[in-house]
Amino acid sequence: MSPRSRREISVLVPPDLAPLYPDDPSRIGPYLVLGRLGQGSTGTVYAAVDASSQNAGDRLIAVKTLKNLAPDRKNPFPGLAERLRRLSSVDPERVVTPLTFDAHADPPWLAMSYLAGERLSHYVTKRGGLGFGKLIALSIGVAEGLASLHGRGVHHGSLRPSEILLESRGPHIMECAVAADAERLRGSGATWLSPERYRGGPATAAADVFAWGAVVAFAGTGRLPFGTGEPEEIAERAATGSFELESLHKGLRPVVERALDPDPSRRPGLREVIGAVIAVWRAENTDEDVSPSPGDREEINRALAREWHAVEPPARVPEVIRLEGRAPRERSGRTLFLLSAAGLALVLIGGAVWGVSRLFVGGAEADPVSEEEDTEVSENTGETVEEAPSTLVVRFDPAEQEEPEPGVEERAWVYTPVSREGEIPRGQGVPSHEAWAEQWEEAGDPGEAVIRPDAEVLCARFCAAPDHVFLDEEARGTWKQTGADLIDHLTWGPVMIVEITFAEDEDEDGPREVVQVTELFAD
Repeated sequence: MSPRSRREISVLVPPDLAPLYPDDPSRIGPYLVLGRLGQGSTGTVYAAVDASSQNAGDRLIAVKTLKNLAPDRKNPFPGLAERLRRLSSVDPERVVTPLTFDAHADPPWLAMSYLAGERLSHYVTKRGGLGFGKLIALSIGVAEGLASLHGRGVHHGSLRPSEILLESRGPHIMECAVAADAERLRGSGATWLSPERYRGGPATAAADVFAWGAVVAFAGTGRLPFGTGEPEEIAERAATGSFELESLHKGLRPVVERALDPDPSRRPGLREVIGAVIAVWRAENTDEDVSPSPGDREEINRALAREWHAVEPPARVPEVIRLEGRAPRERSGRTLFLLSAAGLALVLIGGAVWGVSRLFVGGAEADPVSEEEDTEVSENTGETVEEAPSTLVVRFDPAEQEEPEPGVEERAWVYTPVSREGEIPRGQGVPSHEAWAEQWEEAGDPGEAVIRPDAEVLCARFCAAPDHVFLDEEARGTWKQTGADLIDHLTWGPVMIVEITFAEDEDEDGPREVVQVTELFAD
């Protein structure tokens, strides 16, 4: 075996690392960019290589470039350098902190340790509310993380379940680089905003305590503490203290209720929060009603650390990287395939009809079906009969769904075939689901379909995580879920535009069965 070049190193990368977009950077500061880890409202997170590390397992880092949300401002990131300096000195045990950063680059960026895990929003959506041990561990861990931030003069300001990463060592608070303004958060983040923040107030310690209470309530029950509805309705409930904690562990209700108090002056401090949660844990695990001692705290920490041992990320795979740069393998292989397919299509067009979906190609005559339609000849009449398409681009609107029949487990979901002109726009910002749905026109009669619980679902944004987009090069979702997860979302969420694939062996008498769903979205 020939020795490896000095310009090549081995890096352990995630097995499902998303490829780079054509306009993504190949380098950020001193780091070589490998692929995408995620994208949110404040920027894009990339997997990158720290070539200075001697350990292959430590060479992979996460680098985030910040998005300019105020292009008209002379200084769109006021105080960013000072905030990042303070953030870099925060204890990293419960907070994702910068290793290095450049607040004056265009765009600004920060490099962080790579942590593999699952967002709390995903975890609860798939599994429901946390068990007692994990909930106590989460409550203490998040409170300690916020206390570490506040100790360095940093207030998070936009804490939500999607910004808490669960990994084998416990919860970690993310997205601390920029304190999001309340105006941007009022839509998707109304549930987690304190009343004073919703009215436009600054990020404060008391506002973070309110967010802590909302997160713990969600994690413990699997439901939103102020219910669902329009942001204004949710904000009104928060302002009047109308929350639902019935199914939260009874020991945690008093401290969470105080944290959700509409009056910030009546909310507890984080030290009091931590003490109250520890007391709840101790009451469940001992027969004595005494205050915990420092020795007890060490025992509690060890016990709570064990709660996260089952949260193990998929094993990373080794990859040899050329330090002078390289195109991601996923894109290279896919590009060659697409070029070959395009050449084959040009040959076939000369002698056959080539069916194309209107999903990516405009034109008044385009069809919303994304696969070639099959036809057959009726044995009785001799007429040509079109078979039902196996794949459709459709709209699922929760408002159009009928109430399920009592006692009927298998539910049929109403869909409407849709199409749109032109290619899906890229790099123009993430639209709201309402704005995205308005770009699609009805292209057929509504129908009904049953979504198999084990159907393969690839989410782009809605059923993945708030304010994060997971797309491939064709604007199709990549975040894996199941049909059961999607069914849960369709009972309360916004309008979705998806491509659905039906089962081939179907009963002609009942609704068709969906075996695959891919969300279509823009960024």
